[in-house]
Amino acid sequence: MSKKIIKILKYLFFLALAVALMYLAFKSVNFNDFIKGLQSVDYCLVALSVIIGIAGYFFRVLRWKILIDSLGYNISAKNVYNATMIGYLANFTIPRIGEIIRCSVLKKTDKIDFEKTLGTVIAERCYDFIFLFLFLIFVIAIRFKVFGTFISEKIYQPVIEKISAIPVFLVISIIVAVCIMLIFVFYIRKRITKIIKGLISGLKTGIMMKNRRKFLFYTILIYLCYWLTGFLVLKAIPATVSLNATDALFLFVVGAFGWVIPAQGGFGSYHILVALGLGVYGISYDNGIIVATIAHESQVIFMILLGFVSLIMFLIFCKKIKKTDTEIKQNK
Repeated sequence: MSKKIIKILKYLFFLALAVALMYLAFKSVNFNDFIKGLQSVDYCLVALSVIIGIAGYFFRVLRWKILIDSLGYNISAKNVYNATMIGYLANFTIPRIGEIIRCSVLKKTDKIDFEKTLGTVIAERCYDFIFLFLFLIFVIAIRFKVFGTFISEKIYQPVIEKISAIPVFLVISIIVAVCIMLIFVFYIRKRITKIIKGLISGLKTGIMMKNRRKFLFYTILIYLCYWLTGFLVLKAIPATVSLNATDALFLFVVGAFGWVIPAQGGFGSYHILVALGLGVYGISYDNGIIVATIAHESQVIFMILLGFVSLIMFLIFCKKIKKTDTEIKQNK
């Protein structure tokens, strides 16, 4: 099976997953009430949340640049920004492919070793995981009853009910799929070894970098932006206007897991988890879907738009490089 066919199958699989999750998220929603709910939103606050969300992208770019600079490279923030936004755009095709794409973009624009750059991306993700884990612990501490109710009533019990109804052939299919994956990993083990070396180099860079305080500062700003965007969306919708900043933090943690689930752009998974999370506050599922839709789509639209702008700039750069190389060959 060719690589092109595998890529197409991956895309179709994750697209089907996103469509299925969106269907599950919206299948019980009353669309007349949904439209009325959208009409009652304070879009000035939503616009402000989008601006803050975009600011978070810039802080993420500056943070990644610190890691890259620690490798001994000195590249422009513009190139790092374009690579980041193209990566975000790519994630709407195949989840997590954006991490590889943005490293490939920098290899093209600045001749940076792919494995080392990927190491910095993994280092970033390690720190993001640590911060998300800390937020999770904090939320559990201050909203123990709410979080416990969410896990017990909205996650654990429904999952147990579904698992008990899974037929035997589906379990066998999962086991076969895992075996195929293990065989695939065995055949690409040399490539994996090379990548692991690059990852170790990137992680060492993250630990030993000179600008650790600035890195930490940008990380705090990134998560502050994430929290504020969610808080403003809650305040923009009549059904959730009474929720406070701590509640917004709880929903940020819940929503973050929605982005982690491998569905394209968090479609469906984010909506379901946020709507269920709001349910523990007595917010109806329909109103929860309105909140999730405004919070998710307002950010996604601009991620896609900015991603396309960066992609165009990158393609123009590639065209110029190709033209320069052609002229050099002709002069020879």
